[in-house]
Amino acid sequence: MLKNWNPFLDRMALATGTSIDRRVFGAADEIVKEFAAGSMDVAWLGNAAALDVVEMGVGSVFATMVNQGKASYRSILIVPQDSKLRDLEDLIRSAPQLRFGDGDEKSASGHLVPMYFAFVKKGVIDPAGLFREVRRGSHEANLLAVAKGEVDVATNNTSELDYLRSRRPADAAKIRVLWESPDIPESPMVWRTELPQQLKQRIASFTYGFGTKDPEEKRILWDINKLTGWRQSSNRQLITIANLEMFKASQQIMRDPGLSEKERMQKAGAVMQRGSRMEQLLRSTS
Repeated sequence: MLKNWNPFLDRMALATGTSIDRRVFGAADEIVKEFAAGSMDVAWLGNAAALDVVEMGVGSVFATMVNQGKASYRSILIVPQDSKLRDLEDLIRSAPQLRFGDGDEKSASGHLVPMYFAFVKKGVIDPAGLFREVRRGSHEANLLAVAKGEVDVATNNTSELDYLRSRRPADAAKIRVLWESPDIPESPMVWRTELPQQLKQRIASFTYGFGTKDPEEKRILWDINKLTGWRQSSNRQLITIANLEMFKASQQIMRDPGLSEKERMQKAGAVMQRGSRMEQLLRSTS
């Protein structure tokens, strides 16, 4: 991944007049911790992890990726091409015999969105408990696990599948999409709140203008993840994900057998208050 990002970051360093230390993380939580510690300045990360950073008050969204002209994508459930599963009803009915590849718990498309739209809205309160086996992996790991027949169904998203089709068409041909979610905002770029305003302006100017005219810049973007540009954005793009996070928290409280009715109501009330604060924060900051 870093190899594809380096040409973009090299040019950002020149445009902003500052050196850039490049790091790749295996889990979203690691990036969030770096922001909390004040040791991360700019990051490209998923919407759910960006929400954590914004809620802590240490970062804010300033751009969102544009993938093949689109600033949104969809979560998907994928199966092997020869799978007998044809729809969600088949999947839910057969789940006790199936191996499920889930994503990082902080991934919007890899976990939150499919859990809510594909399962909870279908009446499945505990999706993980539905399957014979649950494995957790990255988008790429889940794509390849399905292609190799190591899992029977897995979460993913349309952008990652398109990327696999362009890079590894033979593997992509072994995969079939079983289900698609409603649109999700593309992954954002987040910067540390305390960055100097002049540096923010230089970063923003470079990012929004990159790839708009120069053919070489267009190629660099395409190599990153079939990107066609960056669009100005704000914390408002996280509102849908915030609503999903609050729903998830409420569901966990409602099905916790260790809580008394009084404790359940207190915790549920706290979640509602947090949700209200978060929505106000997302609507009022950028």
